[in-house]
Amino acid sequence: MGDTNRIKDILKNVMKPSRYTGGEFNEETMKEGDVINYALAFPDTYEVGMSHLGMKILYHLLNGMPNVNCERAFAPQDDMAEELRKHDMPLFSLETYRSLRDFDFIGFSLQYEMCMTTVLHMLSLSDIPFWREDRGTDDPIIMAGGSVTVNPIPYNKIFDMFVIGEAEEVLPELMDLYDTDRNREAFLKAAAQVEGVYVPSVHGKDARIRRLYVKDMDKAFFPDKFIVPFTEAIFDRAAVEVMRGCPRGCRFCQAGMIYRPVRQKNVSTLYDQAEKLIASTGYNEISLSSLSTTDYMGCEKLVNDLYDRFASEKTTVNLPSLRIDAFSMKLAKKLQTTRTIALTFAPEAGSQRMRDVINKNITEDEIMATLSEAFASGYNKIKLYFMIGLPYETDEDVLDICRLLKKIYYSYSTAAQKGKPLMLSASVACFVPKPHTPFEFFPQDSAEEFKRKIRLLLDGVPKKIKLSYHEPDLSIIEGAFARGDERLNDVIVSAYNKGCIFDSWTDHFDAGKWEEAFKDCGLTISEFAERRFGYDESLPWDIIDIGVSKAFLVKEAEKAERAETTPNCFEKCSACGISEKDGKCRFEIQD
Repeated sequence: MGDTNRIKDILKNVMKPSRYTGGEFNEETMKEGDVINYALAFPDTYEVGMSHLGMKILYHLLNGMPNVNCERAFAPQDDMAEELRKHDMPLFSLETYRSLRDFDFIGFSLQYEMCMTTVLHMLSLSDIPFWREDRGTDDPIIMAGGSVTVNPIPYNKIFDMFVIGEAEEVLPELMDLYDTDRNREAFLKAAAQVEGVYVPSVHGKDARIRRLYVKDMDKAFFPDKFIVPFTEAIFDRAAVEVMRGCPRGCRFCQAGMIYRPVRQKNVSTLYDQAEKLIASTGYNEISLSSLSTTDYMGCEKLVNDLYDRFASEKTTVNLPSLRIDAFSMKLAKKLQTTRTIALTFAPEAGSQRMRDVINKNITEDEIMATLSEAFASGYNKIKLYFMIGLPYETDEDVLDICRLLKKIYYSYSTAAQKGKPLMLSASVACFVPKPHTPFEFFPQDSAEEFKRKIRLLLDGVPKKIKLSYHEPDLSIIEGAFARGDERLNDVIVSAYNKGCIFDSWTDHFDAGKWEEAFKDCGLTISEFAERRFGYDESLPWDIIDIGVSKAFLVKEAEKAERAETTPNCFEKCSACGISEKDGKCRFEIQD
């Protein structure tokens, strides 16, 4: 147990002390005795980390084990970090204020490449060596999981071990394995034999680590309660996970590839989980979470059942984003009866040719028909997502984003909407080629080229349409790490030593420091981000087998060049490789 009195004194001097106090509603009670102490660490602020569904699942899963205490830790903001250093106090957990250094394990959730300097920030505040080879028998075992780890090579000198894929499949087994012999070296050697676990000190470059995934979502662990934060989180609601994976197969989308196959929960399972979460948390909003919720086969019945059950209690049902089709609008109109919401769609590209290149499988007529129906239903808040810098893109394709936005804007009739103006906004992302996607082989645009294309958009989009865009300098460093190799371990440490932390936040990000860090290591950002890989070339992340075959990725990349589309998984199997290894993909559901 940490020094509670000293911590209380420190918290008097920081903004939002509730980020660090713990003691929230539904927090687990820690067990006494000789248990394994596991710190679930999120390398971002409390508000961001407490919004992450995966962290909630693992927290309650581990605490449900008789031999494990799982506590939480988040990256402290600047004021809190300064207080910790001033008082020579290590970073601590929220449940018992235990120093992170005193845990058996620290498991980091890596959801974004640019969080790595924040990982080092948390290790530094805990007095834990950055390099795995410098850690001794008294140091915690530093683990990593999350989507970033499908290319663990840029971080393999920092972490002791990686869990590749869906961690609930293996964490209980690893905890029991550690309980049989709590010797650090012996455990790592034993863990390296477990499927889905990558241990850099044991595995050679020729190893092949197979990604783990939950086979049956209805039988998978899901908590019947969530911790309710004292301070508002980014997503402060009851989230039920309707399915994992996405049937669409967009060629730029890493999540759509690494979470294959599509696995759906039955409606009855989701209804039961939603009821328990609302009862245990007091939330008045249910979010139906997945990569593509309106593709869930039981979506209409689920929405109707939840609406009928909770409408009288003024508990709303939320879909994070909508597909651009008539079915999505049918659901949106149902949800509109509980409250007026903004509709979010992702056309991704302005021209039909580019939508075919990326395999988006929607037409402009479908986009316009859906939005016309939205306008007719009374919606006047629309947000659209686009991407620039995609393979085979031309300036004409970029300008087609402007054309499409203007067409949408001027199709709206203020008179028909009783004087309500249209609030149309567009967010433009810079394409980042990701491992294990059909676009993993393609170079990324330079920062200068992204900025030139952004100027085309700014000049072509009317001021009455709100246009936002991602920071190109940040996107190219993300691209460098996404497809990087082990040389980037040194770059991360160099960047941190120059003062880089919270790099996913634009107000903290410093492009100049990152450029210096690459230079100090004898490297450039462009040699990673702008590199074109050959289809038959050995890639750093080939050590990871996600289940989707490289032959499928190559085939999809070649179809992109021809602007040829591929049907979604529900329409026709495209032989991506998953079903060959693990049997039939589970698409059917029951009421």
